[in-house]
Amino acid sequence: MIANCPQCAMTLSFDDQRLPSEPFNVVCPRCRQSVTIMPPPKDDPLLPGAEATATTTAAPSGRAATTAPQAGAPAQADPMSALAEMILAGLKQSQKQDVDITKWQRRRILLCLDDKEARERLRSSLDLARYEIFSADSAPEALEILHESRTEVIVLSPSFDGEHQGGTTMMQYVNSLTLQARRRTYVVLVSAQLRTLDTYLAFANGVNLTVHPEDVASFQSLFERSVRDFNELYRPLNQATSTAPF
Repeated sequence: MIANCPQCAMTLSFDDQRLPSEPFNVVCPRCRQSVTIMPPPKDDPLLPGAEATATTTAAPSGRAATTAPQAGAPAQADPMSALAEMILAGLKQSQKQDVDITKWQRRRILLCLDDKEARERLRSSLDLARYEIFSADSAPEALEILHESRTEVIVLSPSFDGEHQGGTTMMQYVNSLTLQARRRTYVVLVSAQLRTLDTYLAFANGVNLTVHPEDVASFQSLFERSVRDFNELYRPLNQATSTAPF
């Protein structure tokens, strides 16, 4: 099954064999908009023996006539056992589907850090089942990754790619985004001149979160705490505009 995100028109593919019968929601991996998926109607499964019932014909006298079982034919399965197996198979498919949807919901993070040691410590702090990590060594490479991967989170140090003023270039890119796109882009500034979770300095620097290099080993917990606060701040606006939280 193929569906499109109504917000950014990204194509979403689903395995027909794993689709549930009821509508469900997924988060678009590009714009993070909640998308309601309406599965196509499925044929009602027939229990063993249903086909034999369907082929029952009426006798001339008005009584139902059934085809006698052939010699050596296997006995029909217990209908209750068949129903239990059907329900169990459906539960297994639902669990597999949940795993697939979780993969689509991994946040994409771009690391633009000049300190390779800090970059590796930050990378090690992230759960790869929940985050997809990209790294760049220069501003042109970082901008290319942003356009190709639709990265949602940018982790930046002011001295990134000093030869090309990469820190300034990246902030110019962030400031050029539309208001809607900027709200779907989370910018984290990592600097020894900043205190971790300093909301005032984050606002002053035009970013969402500040992290001191000594705290990058705890980046995931700091980031998720900051996102919770961000979503709570914008909750009334998101509800009024029917926008999914970040």
